[in-house]
Amino acid sequence: MSSFDARAQEWDKNQRRRETAQKIASAIKECLPKSRYDILDFGCGTGLVSFELADIAKSIMGIDTSAKMVEQFNKKSGSPNTKAYQTSLEELSDTFDLIVSSMTFHHIKDIEALIKELAAKLRPQGFICIADLVREDGSFHSDSTGVYHFGFDPGRLIQSFEKHGFILQSSKIVHTIQKHKAFDIFLLCFQKKP
Repeated sequence: MSSFDARAQEWDKNQRRRETAQKIASAIKECLPKSRYDILDFGCGTGLVSFELADIAKSIMGIDTSAKMVEQFNKKSGSPNTKAYQTSLEELSDTFDLIVSSMTFHHIKDIEALIKELAAKLRPQGFICIADLVREDGSFHSDSTGVYHFGFDPGRLIQSFEKHGFILQSSKIVHTIQKHKAFDIFLLCFQKKP
């Protein structure tokens, strides 16, 4: 059982997590044109960000590697248009207008390969919004099992996305998580080139 499976049932009880998700979702909505989107939430967890985006969604598909997180997500969903699956990007045949990912990139080893895969799942001129930690000293996680990056330099990540055919729409710090010290969370929003 993954550590995320073990924590899924209690995940939403953490006020700091809920607040972070609300700030990220609010910032995502601010950087997008007013519309309704078919959304993919990559690394959706229990859906804390997904459900905050319901008012701009035609549909929401969450994917996650944790079966228990997916189970919690689906327990909360009252709509057949909002559903999560334990699956990988490669297995998806759908494409989306908007892909969001919150606090997931630091758990992915090969970021370049991931960006390429995400690009393939995005419709022409679709949007992708990534929230994660600004580079940190490794102390954000008490257990760094499954953590491949201690945050990111947003400038480097922007270069990687631009290399794969994305145009930067917005880059900003959207939240600061207070633990034993302050950890900044950035949000990068891109549009896929037509």
